[in-house]
Amino acid sequence: MRTTLTTLLLSALLIVGCADDSSFLTSPETQINQQSNSPNWIKLPADISQGFSVETVYSAEKIINGKDGGTIKLDVVIPRPGNPLGDFVVNAKVNVQKNSFPENENRTFTVTLDPEYCLLNITPSPNTLDKQLVVDLFVQGVDVTQVNPDTFGFIFVGDNCEMLETDSETLQLNSNADWFKVKKAEITAPTDETPGGARYGFAR
Repeated sequence: MRTTLTTLLLSALLIVGCADDSSFLTSPETQINQQSNSPNWIKLPADISQGFSVETVYSAEKIINGKDGGTIKLDVVIPRPGNPLGDFVVNAKVNVQKNSFPENENRTFTVTLDPEYCLLNITPSPNTLDKQLVVDLFVQGVDVTQVNPDTFGFIFVGDNCEMLETDSETLQLNSNADWFKVKKAEITAPTDETPGGARYGFAR
């Protein structure tokens, strides 16, 4: 499988003096390791990933009409009494824009939380669409104190293992409250690849 490695071109922005001590971040020019077929994803907490099984899958699906478009929402809350990181929470919203595919077609879109990393598996791939998917993703209950703000980013890996930057995104990370999120992340994916799945996630 051919791997095309692209450079993440995301600008750095730091807001100082916010009341919640959070920082808005987009990573500066960052080169993905050319010897690796995978970015350095932020992992789920061990107690969460170990709880996944064939019977435990967190996903949402929706039939969407090409003319109208639509939004798939995935909300996950896993209580963790006594855990210093608090409950594990994921709020995801994937918007399929109007006229992203022929208006007379209905397609089933599925969004699934990965069992190991803080990323979403989305099918069908944006390679099959005429417009970008738009992704919002909030994750809480993960220790991010060791995440380097200079390399923190939100990226897309296509079904051909191609790594692409996201556009029009707002990244926010709060290491004090153990959460991070991205809003309005867009992917302009190539349209000539084999249709399949796609992964959107946080790289450290």
